[in-house]
Amino acid sequence: MACKGPLPTITLMERMPVTNWWNNFFASADEALIVCDQDGIARSINPKAARRFKLDIQTQQGVFSVFELFDAPATRKLAQLLKREASANETICSVLAHSTDMVYVLMDLDFTRLDDGHNLITFKDSNRRLRLEAHVQRLVTAIDATPDHFLVTDADLRITYVNPSFQSATGYTLEEVLGRSDDFLRAPLEADKIRTYRDTVCQGREWVGELINQRRNGETYHVECTISPITDIAGRFMGYVASERDITVRLQLQSALRLERDFVQSILQSLDGAIYSLDCEFRLTHANAGWRHLPALHAGIEFAGPPAIGRPLLDHVADTSRRGELRLAFEEVVATGKPQENRFHSPDGHYWLMRISPWIDGPGIRGLICNIADQTHYHELQNQLFQAQKMEIIGTLAAGVAHDFNNLLQAIRGHASLILMEAESGSPLRLGLEKIDLAAARAAEITRQLLTFSRMSDDRRTVLDLNQVIKETAQLARRTLRGNVTLDLVSSNKPVLVKMDATRASQAMLNLCVNAQDAMPEGGKLTLTNALVMPSPELVARQSLMPDTVYARCSVADTGCGIAPEVLPKIFQPFFTTKGAGKGTGLGLPIVQRVAQEAGGFIEVESVVGRGSVFHIYLPLTHEPLKKLFSPDHSPLAQGSGCVLVVDDVDLLRDFARTFLEMTGLTVLVAGSGPQALKIMEESATPVDLVFTDYNMPGMNGGELMEQIAVRWPRTKFILASGFLDDATRARVERCNATVLAKPYDMHETSKIVLSRLAAI
Repeated sequence: MACKGPLPTITLMERMPVTNWWNNFFASADEALIVCDQDGIARSINPKAARRFKLDIQTQQGVFSVFELFDAPATRKLAQLLKREASANETICSVLAHSTDMVYVLMDLDFTRLDDGHNLITFKDSNRRLRLEAHVQRLVTAIDATPDHFLVTDADLRITYVNPSFQSATGYTLEEVLGRSDDFLRAPLEADKIRTYRDTVCQGREWVGELINQRRNGETYHVECTISPITDIAGRFMGYVASERDITVRLQLQSALRLERDFVQSILQSLDGAIYSLDCEFRLTHANAGWRHLPALHAGIEFAGPPAIGRPLLDHVADTSRRGELRLAFEEVVATGKPQENRFHSPDGHYWLMRISPWIDGPGIRGLICNIADQTHYHELQNQLFQAQKMEIIGTLAAGVAHDFNNLLQAIRGHASLILMEAESGSPLRLGLEKIDLAAARAAEITRQLLTFSRMSDDRRTVLDLNQVIKETAQLARRTLRGNVTLDLVSSNKPVLVKMDATRASQAMLNLCVNAQDAMPEGGKLTLTNALVMPSPELVARQSLMPDTVYARCSVADTGCGIAPEVLPKIFQPFFTTKGAGKGTGLGLPIVQRVAQEAGGFIEVESVVGRGSVFHIYLPLTHEPLKKLFSPDHSPLAQGSGCVLVVDDVDLLRDFARTFLEMTGLTVLVAGSGPQALKIMEESATPVDLVFTDYNMPGMNGGELMEQIAVRWPRTKFILASGFLDDATRARVERCNATVLAKPYDMHETSKIVLSRLAAI
């Protein structure tokens, strides 16, 4: 039955069955709620709505129209929505509503369809939504701007969002990744990690780790990844968010730093010395393993165990003066930044070098680096080098003395030879002169050996008879042996021909003799022996020799103290010596070994402690002939013709040369210096065919004289006589096409050479 007149004022609770829970919900709701019909009449108003819009529930419920809360545009939109029949809920956002006292507020309206054409309108403050939206917008903006890569998935682990950084890093566009699982982003070898982090986040836990990703072009890169689960308010899993940071550059830097660190550590550990780093309070901060190879007490510092990091280094210096010395050095390096070297000779005989350097840290000094090295061996080598240099100086002096001595011997032998040519055979005068000549010849041989031994030269291999080598060595050795050492010479009954440098052969044999004498401080017997031997099968195998081959063996034996078995392997090491300070250079045996090896041979050593040692030098034999030696000749001189200029600053030699050359029928001119010789060449009416000159002369030496003459008088021949020429000077002289004679020269042989050179004109 239709109702006439105004409708009675009744509440929603009176028109519809309402349970207690609805009453409680409607009355206690936090939001403003109004139930209205299609005409907008408020049928129920909850307390929150009454307070919000200044309404009286008792008087206005059923009478008040919700349209009164809005201006005209919103009212029309609201009326259309109330009259529209729809089953779905709807929302109108950001509508200006006002209370009865016209206080406006921006609100969101949620419409819920009820039965009988009624609607539940929920009034929500838009500011809260707008603040939340602004927060979300800022969050999205931040994620879009961050260099880290973000991706979000749904509950099925399908990608629903990626930020721009993700797209630029992977090379995939948004369209290419949406709806896909993220396993296509990972390198194939990451399958186990993918299963692990998916299981972890699906269980509601966060996963943190490193992954290897793969870009769209196939290039791989490393990321540091945090994957967090996303759940709703009820705790149901809705997907996960992955935050990834490219750490490829960081890993490369870490790898480079690790390589650099390992390189530095390898250098530090490879050093023989100990390296300690100290802070500015001189406390230990680092120490390499070098201290393990040094004595507990080194450079005045003593450790009972491993260096204690954090403890002052000077606490380990027991000697107060040494501690003060180091403290001053440390403080000066810290103050000035300039490194210092501190040397310390410890009571046990060790020599230590401590290099103190500033530990630079940017513009300042962080501390000190102390490098401690044992310089004992270096100090010994230095002393040995000084000794070797003294020996070199002595050799140079000996060469100079031998040169002057040869000039005197030349005068003695030359004039003796001239008189012998006139003396009657068998007369007492002739016998005396022959003894003088013999003594001078022996003296000349001694100086020749001295010059040979002291001369620095290139390898000049010639055919030698080792019998002659050990004979000459014995002559020199006898002059240096102590009275309690006897020397025996056992030559081979056959020539022992080898090809080697005569200088070095003599040097090697004399070195062995000196070592043998040093091994017999209480006296003993030194024996030089030559033999032709067939090496034993053991020796053939040890030295890789040709079997059934005869070798020359030169042996030096002594009856001294012998060599200890532990020392024997070291005796050929350069600078190794068991002699006291200043008594040996440690170079003798290495030189002997080198001489033998250069001649194609080797050395074997036999030694028994307390009974003596034998050094055997094995050398290959040569089949080349031995150069014949000249024997003294007192027959009349050969005759010839020509003009010879004799140049020598020693008058005795000039007189002798002029005499014997005139006896050959030659015209002889003499000069005492190079400039005088040039003047004679210019003024002589007779052209000079040959210049017979000494080398060592004041002002202008013989080489310079020959070079000037060769330019001005190119047809002139040259003969140069000298007691000593080094290899460089000899080469310079030979470039002038000069014949070189060694003083003291033989008069007969020299006259033949002079005439031969003149005949070639």
